[in-house]
Order: sequence, then structure tokens, then C-alpha cells
Amino acid sequence: RIEEIQTRVTPELPSSITATLRPYQLTGFHFLAYLTANRFGGVLADDMGLGKTLQTLAWIAWLRAEQNITEPILVVCPKSVQDNWRAEVERFCPTLRVEVWNRTNAGKTGVKGDADILVIHYPHLRLHEDLLCSLTWGAVILDEAQAIKNPSAQSTKAACALNARHRLALTGTPIENRLLDLWSIFAFAMPGG
Repeated sequence: RIEEIQTRVTPELPSSITATLRPYQLTGFHFLAYLTANRFGGVLADDMGLGKTLQTLAWIAWLRAEQNITEPILVVCPKSVQDNWRAEVERFCPTLRVEVWNRTNAGKTGVKGDADILVIHYPHLRLHEDLLCSLTWGAVILDEAQAIKNPSAQSTKAACALNARHRLALTGTPIENRLLDLWSIFAFAMPGG
């Protein structure tokens, strides 16, 4: 497999992205495309406010346009940033249909082809584990992935059990207390690796 590694993966920014990426954001998008081209999961660890969501949206648009990913994308994030994900999708990639689970629609929408991106929070991952694990996702993205730093926690086990073609962890603090935090995130991103 080492002979198949593609070292230079620099696709054009998808036309559906309505933003101009800064040079470091474009590099981040190329990094995500490189991971995909080589069948790796990944971790995008960057400081808060530098555009991890935008880089991820560019990657999602590329997955759908160039990699023929048709399954929905699952984003798991803290409840406090769910609405930010919706706003960023609507602002930077308005061609994608986004659904955000809340108290009234959790488990009912976004899972039957009625959304391109489903945004849930970590308690939903635990509460609806059976449903979410029964589906195939084009990609699973964990935002604030330090939420799965404990490998024996139910959220971590549920995240690792998800069936996804691609996996990505986003975090500004990959190590909060100990090296095991980072191991847990990579165990999600690269299962069996």
C-alpha cells in the first residue's frame, strides 16, 4: 500500500464554496483531500477561529463533487455550536441541505435522504446510537473532538462504532490532560490503525 501513496493532492476549490480561503485554509483543505486520496482518517487541530469549519465544508463539497460521496455527512459537535454549523453551511456552501437535530426532531429527520449534512450534539450520539450506527455515512466529523478523550466513555465507543467512508476529527485542544486523549481521537479517525 505504501507504493500507492499519493504525495501531492491539491485539487481546485469546489465551485460550490462561496468563500475565498486564506492560504493556510487552502493548505488545510488540500491536507484533507490528501488524507482522503490515501484512505486515511485525520485530525485537523488548529486554534479556535482560524476556519476549521470552512476548511471542512470545502472538503465536504469536494467529496460530493469529485469523490462521488452521496451518503449524508454526520457532524457531531457540542450543542453550543450546532447553529454555527448551520449558519456556516448556509453561508459558504448553500447548495448543501443541512439539518440540525434538536429536542423535537432528534432521530426523525436527516437520516432518510432529507439532508446532505446532519448536525447533532454528543448526547444525541449516545441516545440515538443504534439508529446512527445502522446507517452508512459519507463522512463522520467530530467537532471539538476532545469530547471523546476518554476511550472507555459511551460517546467515544458510539463514535468509533459509526459506519463511515471517511472520518475527521476537529479540535483546538487535542491533548487536554494526557497523551491518552490524543490516542482516543486517533482511534476514532483511524480505526484499527
